[in-house]
Amino acid sequence: MHWENLKQRILSEPSEFNSYVEKLISANRFDDGEALGISIIVIKNGPERLSDEQWHVFIENGLLPYNFVDKCERCTDDIPWSDMYSAIFINKDHLCPFCRYLEKKE
Repeated sequence: MHWENLKQRILSEPSEFNSYVEKLISANRFDDGEALGISIIVIKNGPERLSDEQWHVFIENGLLPYNFVDKCERCTDDIPWSDMYSAIFINKDHLCPFCRYLEKKE
């Protein structure tokens, strides 16, 4: 996903995204100090207040490539922010909730 598209997705769901960022911070998932600092700004002030440079650093060094999955690997739907952490770090399957349910059912 191009980072401008990711930015638009974040801006369209700011509260859900903030919850995801809080999980990333709690689990110490940011390797880049500058991205961590920007994530705190996102939580305090909202993502809409970031400068273009902050957006670039946050997406390139904070989310990509390890803290974001573009699409479900089975159905290609977006993975909701509320399920992103689980899809990447807990289940490690990169599946949306529905596809995970189907996989477990099979």
